[in-house]
Amino acid sequence: MKKLNNFLSRLDVQGIAVALAMLIMGILFIAFPEDSLRIVCYVSGAVIILWGIVQFCLCFGHRPVRSYEVILSCVIVAAGILLIVAPNFIAELITVLLGIILIVDSVLKIIESGELYKLNDKGWIFGAVIGGVCAVLGLVIIFNPFATTRVLMVFVGISMILDAVCSLAVMIYAAVHAGKEEAKGRGDGKDDGKGDGKGGGNVIDI
Repeated sequence: MKKLNNFLSRLDVQGIAVALAMLIMGILFIAFPEDSLRIVCYVSGAVIILWGIVQFCLCFGHRPVRSYEVILSCVIVAAGILLIVAPNFIAELITVLLGIILIVDSVLKIIESGELYKLNDKGWIFGAVIGGVCAVLGLVIIFNPFATTRVLMVFVGISMILDAVCSLAVMIYAAVHAGKEEAKGRGDGKDDGKGDGKGGGNVIDI
């Protein structure tokens, strides 16, 4: 139970909220690809607003505060409000907005993978690949090469679900890796303590 609590404490709450928001939206677009687009706009708008508010609040947990995250959270909240206030108008632009969100999320993943690269963490390759794939999916959504709206909506849903699953996988990897590093640090500390104790005993014997 203690190991589980420690694992949960290492998870990125902000990242979990974003991934769940993307997952819910993806499921909605697959379940209601065309007939209930307005409902999708309302629900998606509410989810996006919640996502933006959570991200905005968590931005101030960083020291120093990251300005790009604050700006991003404000843009997300504004997009969610537009989805609720003007669903008919936004319905025509919703795929473009979601494509932009996917691209922005991919940029954040690439930035995080760059930070891992500086720390010589092999996990940076996984993050960079996921970021690149999400960017490509976002571009496909924006340029819309599909023949019907229904196919486009299903593709959007699948893309968002893939992004959410990949994000969760990255966060789980990061939490597990952090736990291993902590355990290794504690092990090194114990070894050092034992070595010092033996050394002290030899001095006393002499």
